[in-house]
Amino acid sequence: MASEGAALRGLAAIAAIATIGGAASDAAAEEALPVAPGGPAPVTASGDGGAVYAPAFFAPYNPVTAADMVTRVPGFELRDGDERRGFGGTAGNLLINGERPSSKTVPSELLKRIPAANVVQVEVLSGTSAAADVRGQSQLVNVVLKETAGDGAETTYVLGLRHIQYANRVGWTAQASRTMRLSPTAMLAVDLQAPNTLGRGEMFETLFAGDGAITGTRFQVGKANNKTLQGSAHLGWRPTDVDTININLLYAPNWNGSKSAQLEADRIGLLRSALDGLTDYSNNYKVEVGADWEHRFADTLTVKLIGLFSNTSVDQFDRFDIFNAPATRLVRTQERSTLSGERIGRVQVKWTVSEAHTLEFGGEGAFNFRDTSLDIVNQFAGQPPAPVPLAVSDARVEEVRGEVFATDIWTVTPKLSVEAGARFETSRITQSGDQAKERQFSYLKPQFSATYVHDAANTFRASLIRDVAQLDFAEFSSAVDFLNTSTIQGNPDLVPEKAWKSRIEWEHRFGGRAAMTLAAFYDKVEDVHDLVVINGLDAYGNIGDGTRVGAEVSATLPLAPIGVPNAELRVSGIWQETKVTDPITGEERSFSVPVERQGTASGSATLNGGNKDWAYLVTYRHNLPAWSSSFGASLFQWAGRAEYRRAETIEYVRPKPRLDLYVETTAIAPVTIRLYLNNVTVSSEERTRTFYVGDRSTGQIQRLEWRRNVGGPEGSRTAGFTVSGRF
Repeated sequence: MASEGAALRGLAAIAAIATIGGAASDAAAEEALPVAPGGPAPVTASGDGGAVYAPAFFAPYNPVTAADMVTRVPGFELRDGDERRGFGGTAGNLLINGERPSSKTVPSELLKRIPAANVVQVEVLSGTSAAADVRGQSQLVNVVLKETAGDGAETTYVLGLRHIQYANRVGWTAQASRTMRLSPTAMLAVDLQAPNTLGRGEMFETLFAGDGAITGTRFQVGKANNKTLQGSAHLGWRPTDVDTININLLYAPNWNGSKSAQLEADRIGLLRSALDGLTDYSNNYKVEVGADWEHRFADTLTVKLIGLFSNTSVDQFDRFDIFNAPATRLVRTQERSTLSGERIGRVQVKWTVSEAHTLEFGGEGAFNFRDTSLDIVNQFAGQPPAPVPLAVSDARVEEVRGEVFATDIWTVTPKLSVEAGARFETSRITQSGDQAKERQFSYLKPQFSATYVHDAANTFRASLIRDVAQLDFAEFSSAVDFLNTSTIQGNPDLVPEKAWKSRIEWEHRFGGRAAMTLAAFYDKVEDVHDLVVINGLDAYGNIGDGTRVGAEVSATLPLAPIGVPNAELRVSGIWQETKVTDPITGEERSFSVPVERQGTASGSATLNGGNKDWAYLVTYRHNLPAWSSSFGASLFQWAGRAEYRRAETIEYVRPKPRLDLYVETTAIAPVTIRLYLNNVTVSSEERTRTFYVGDRSTGQIQRLEWRRNVGGPEGSRTAGFTVSGRF
């Protein structure tokens, strides 16, 4: 409760800072925005409560790609969308030339492939705008590109090196994107990336008996070697004045592996056990082909066809050599193979019936599959190999799904617009392998949203939607984490989590560079996705109905009004509370947050951390125009998380926030050099794992493990530099 109170106070403080800063911006003259001779104004208001940002607005930030521009849009947070099957339900809040890209690559990645020099303007649109190609978002950003980029080609690049703490190795990043004109009506953009992760993590664990007495210690180290090569291409072609064709290709193989070692000793230091492990991923890749064709029958009627094909392969081999004192030796191998794929076809029609009404309707069909096998073998010294049986270890899951949808975007008055619509989805899921089952699902998903533009500075939004989550096929088959002694039973009886989601928000803009958004939300959740018990083992399943209530705040604040010119503060925060009845104890608790669903804090950190109670992100940037340079910092932290299993609870917390620092310069034109020191505070994670006698309903603690993680993706201090530019 103390951390919850601190989170609430922190959220209130963020809101207060935003309000005070906004009042100062309203009361004082804002820093002058650069205007190119004869060019458009850096910022102009749009009629639906949004804004239009010309390239001059972003000039002080020295953008190289469109991603650099979108991250600086005041009061806007790019959302990558949900990882769901199909096309309609996975939309983020990004449009490119008014259209959603025909790819399931996340928006933040797509923007990195677009040179900043190709951007005409960046528009912030209301989610109820008839011009939008995506429904169900409160705000959208539309990146408008030049229709012609000259006869030549342009290349952008990012090269960098970084030193990773604990690993004491140097990693690299390399990316190059090239845009070229093939004809007066065709443009080709290609992108090549070669990132890697050469990390190392250390875990120190203390073991306790139920009465609190120390019974032993455990030390574990893991060393990751992850290398990826990703190639992608986008072809945009206008064969006629009324036809537009887009084709997207992606191929991303990776070569990942890791080594691990673990030692366990009793309370006086005598060795209990030792482990030496190796993990190799031998056949890993992702391939995706997407295309769309739009035909404009008239200024008021367009039809768009979309197709998508994707496959993902992951082959994993684990070998563990184990010694248990005094003389027991065991070799354990685990082989898992996973092949998954998706095929989508979609048609959507947009018809402007009148100045007040625009209709969108259409349908989508999809086929998805996931084929998984898991073989575990134990071999004791001097003994033959012995397969380890595990229920639902081999499974093939297939889904055939269809959806029809219709939406009316109604401009009630120049200030009020309403979006009302519904989707009807039906699907058949078939499982074969260790268990055979076939199930049918059908859902009606209505949605309603409204935007009211009170004046140029104030916009109010409200929405109510029926959301049906999609089942994760990985949870239909069993999984084993040997290092953490964790087994998750496959559950072919999972049903989707459903919710009525309501949200209200107020957006206030203070001139061209300042904005603040306050929001509140309430979700009534049915069939909460959580951990259940099947045959005495933990499994993902449904535990009944629950609620989620919370608030969000975000703000972009220039600091010139308070005497700090050329500086900007961006703050955002979320607080939420989830409630559900625990099926084992019968008591009210929060939703579980499994590690797979926790998100990540690195890089462009977002606050979409699943069901965590709170999170905040504060960034500061200070431009030094005389030196063609800037410096800045970001501070990020989120609440702990917990898993509630049959006979144990696992609680995770990062006591310290993450602090990143950087210095950037364009003094050596046309190159941008960035020096950074990330995770200065070394935001390590602490885990408390409590085991109970029988199950959690007894309340009697059998034993306890406390672990501190350092290193790894989120617990290492990294120092490095990047060089980016274009030619």
